[in-house]
Amino acid sequence: MPVNQEEPDIAYFGQITFGTGTPQNFDIQFDTGSGDLFVFGKNCDSPACKDKPKYDSGLDTSFKPIDGKDFKVKYADGTEATGDSATTSIVIAGVEVLVQDFGVVSEISDDFKEHPYVDESPSELTVGGSNPDRYYANTLTFTHLVDDNGGQWEIPIDNCFIDGQTLILEDRTGLIVTGSTHIIMSHDDAVAFYAGIPSAKDNGNGIFGLPCEEKHEISLVFSGKSWNIDPIDFIVEINKDNCMGSVIYADTGSDTKWHIGSVFLKNVYTIFDIGNRQVGFAQLT
Repeated sequence: MPVNQEEPDIAYFGQITFGTGTPQNFDIQFDTGSGDLFVFGKNCDSPACKDKPKYDSGLDTSFKPIDGKDFKVKYADGTEATGDSATTSIVIAGVEVLVQDFGVVSEISDDFKEHPYVDESPSELTVGGSNPDRYYANTLTFTHLVDDNGGQWEIPIDNCFIDGQTLILEDRTGLIVTGSTHIIMSHDDAVAFYAGIPSAKDNGNGIFGLPCEEKHEISLVFSGKSWNIDPIDFIVEINKDNCMGSVIYADTGSDTKWHIGSVFLKNVYTIFDIGNRQVGFAQLT
């Protein structure tokens, strides 16, 4: 199925059909860092819900409320959504799920007010398989999830290179997150990372400033295979005079856990294999 993206590679959206009777279509953000699915309910009067499509349970013959279970989710950036928990059927990429838990949101943070995205994008989502036309099969390498992954797509990181120099850190893991733009790590790890780039300046707000004209070769190693980040993707323009590196620091829940976002993922073909509990990367065609 086609996937629309919010520029520049901030978020990815695709259509999911909810319910039976009168099926209702919604553009949903695909975020592998979150285990929650929700839609705006018809009674949501938060500013973020204004002029947005809203789910009407009265039109859905498959709708079943989950008694005694409120829906509430809070993200790392402080945004949150609350409402009621329920089940219904959904269809995603032609695959039907007969009983799917989801949230019918009645209140949500204002940050969800704007989610512009381009209508056309080279991105796509394949459910139940992969598209071999999009990657070179002989480059496909899988990495098994860590044992204590908490239901997340978390895999061990072998190594990281900055302009050919090894970042000497041990026991790091990466949460593969399609809902994040950057690579996020602890402050100490970010300081160690940017120690390999003499021009980097810690701005004190989670980012390191960099000269806009610089280019740096960054690569991550999983299961012995090195994957490069395009130098164009690594440096991000803040304004016409200032740029930043796409490695930032924030609380990821653990000093040894990194969040690996789209700055890396748009350089590879990614397969999330739930049956074998592994994540695969391959070179794009």
